[in-house]
Amino acid sequence: MTMKKDKINVLIAPNSLKSSLSAFDFADIAEDAFSQISPDFSIRKVPVADGGDLTGEVLQRALDARIVEMTVTDPLGRQVVSKYAVAGKTAIIEMADASGIKLIKTAELNPMRASSFGTGQLMADAISNGCTEILLGVGGSATVDGGTGMLSALGFELLDNEGNILAGNGESLDLVRKVRKASLPEGISVKIICDVDNPLLGPTGAAAVFGPQKGASPVMVDALENGLTNWCSILEKESGKKLSDLEGAGAAGGISLPLVAFLNAEIVPGARFILSLIDFEKQVEWADIVITGEGKIDSQTLNDKAPKAVADVARRAGKPVVAIGGSVNREAASAFDGIFCFARGPVSLEESMKNAGAMLFDFSLELARLIHSFYR
Repeated sequence: MTMKKDKINVLIAPNSLKSSLSAFDFADIAEDAFSQISPDFSIRKVPVADGGDLTGEVLQRALDARIVEMTVTDPLGRQVVSKYAVAGKTAIIEMADASGIKLIKTAELNPMRASSFGTGQLMADAISNGCTEILLGVGGSATVDGGTGMLSALGFELLDNEGNILAGNGESLDLVRKVRKASLPEGISVKIICDVDNPLLGPTGAAAVFGPQKGASPVMVDALENGLTNWCSILEKESGKKLSDLEGAGAAGGISLPLVAFLNAEIVPGARFILSLIDFEKQVEWADIVITGEGKIDSQTLNDKAPKAVADVARRAGKPVVAIGGSVNREAASAFDGIFCFARGPVSLEESMKNAGAMLFDFSLELARLIHSFYR
């Protein structure tokens, strides 16, 4: 049975495809394909994020924020031009822009040396310019320094057992014995936008899970685990807060710990927070069908990743939702009314990522034809 409508309202709300297509590219490509099939389609593009890739840009565009560029230090202490965005008194900061793994070569990865200092520089500049709220996306970091580098850039001092000031990095975690607090303005609000719920310590923690991705050897993983254990203990003593069991504290090498300890920061589930911030429910009310997607749709997608959050809103509104991915596993099927793989034929991951745009366009043409035939 078909449904007759003057216009078919299609909401395209994808996440980014890591190291391949941005959410904005994804939405543009799908829109182009649908437009080529029929003028009956009315398209709205609402790229989404969950704390991972391009979270900052998604929020910056959604809030019509202005860009502030500045020079900071990269994870290894070199000068690099970075940026944050400002909307009113809200600063949007993406950790990857200052302390990201994308800023250093694979051979340079070393979480014992890498520092989140550059992220702290962005935060300090935003605060000095009058921002009272910071939205911090923490995906894509190169660090496992427990936020020590960031804290140093904010004016805090890390002291060893002899009162010497330590640099903020992974090596210092096991040496810190005391923190000398900085004087910051009252009423600073920090929301840490996170796409994982890993704890700080243990087999699913920052060192064990994310350390190897950032260049840690097994010996380094053990050293970082010991260091984070010490650092957490120091922060709990300094703040009087229980931090070791904090859900999501393992993200971005534990950067949330000192923010929660000293700035009353809040770790928020990225996708749900972002969808709420951009008033996504109103967009879904307009739509006849919702299309979302990301690079790989599998069981991890069901763990509050952006496509799952999109689907949850669509289903509450009674709207059909389709997910498109470069790789698809049927275990994620229950979250959507349909899941589809746009990569055709037996192709390597490298080839699939290289040609993702063309393959997505071809698939979107066929999907548009199918949807058009249903409504016409």
